[in-house]
Amino acid sequence: MSRRVVVVVANQDTRKNKLIDYVGEFHLDLLVQLGTLPVIVPVVEGTLDCLAQYMERMDGLLLVEGDDVEPKRFAARKTNFKYIHKTFPLKDEIEIQLLHEALKREVPILGICRGSQLLNVLNGGTLYGDVQKEKGTHRAHIDFEHYDTYRHPVEVVAGTPLSRWYRRKTLKVNSYHHQGIRELAARFRPMAHADDGLIEGFYDPNAKFLVGLQFHPERMLKEYAGNLKVWKAFTEAARGRRGK
Repeated sequence: MSRRVVVVVANQDTRKNKLIDYVGEFHLDLLVQLGTLPVIVPVVEGTLDCLAQYMERMDGLLLVEGDDVEPKRFAARKTNFKYIHKTFPLKDEIEIQLLHEALKREVPILGICRGSQLLNVLNGGTLYGDVQKEKGTHRAHIDFEHYDTYRHPVEVVAGTPLSRWYRRKTLKVNSYHHQGIRELAARFRPMAHADDGLIEGFYDPNAKFLVGLQFHPERMLKEYAGNLKVWKAFTEAARGRRGK
């Protein structure tokens, strides 16, 4: 039996003075283990001309981490431009075109970290350019000295998919971001908040699977059973699309 295709756009970095495109092994390993076929879209000139072919078999769309979302993509404030870090306009454009198609065809979508931010802005939401500086929060949303071990508390909203997956009222989650959701798009409902009020998860209650998470469940699989359930729910939704 052929596997359902989950499309994911690569990140780009420089290694020994050469550009490389990559997707983190955590994501790819889970997609393969859970019975889907990950297809990586490179962020190179010419990819936009190939997107129709990637879209043909797209049963799921995974949006993962990367550079800042360009402020011109949403109703930005001056501070969005003031606090901007590195951006990657071509990656934005590739993911936005894939998102438009996925939303039109009701393809399951999982946005993680930057992916959740892009999902929000494409549907009319806005972002903080820098959560720490603009929100004036006491809560650190990134800790470079304890990058992978840092956790902060979030409160889970009852009656949401996140509540069903984790069966807990509170979680301690990882955090790797400086942008964050300012205004949530009207179609979405929050699923979790940090203790400073920042939205850490949201979903569309009218979609089969349309979820954004600010934290990375794939990086803390051993900490809560719900982390794997997130991925199972996404891949099950993608597998259910075959034949449509």
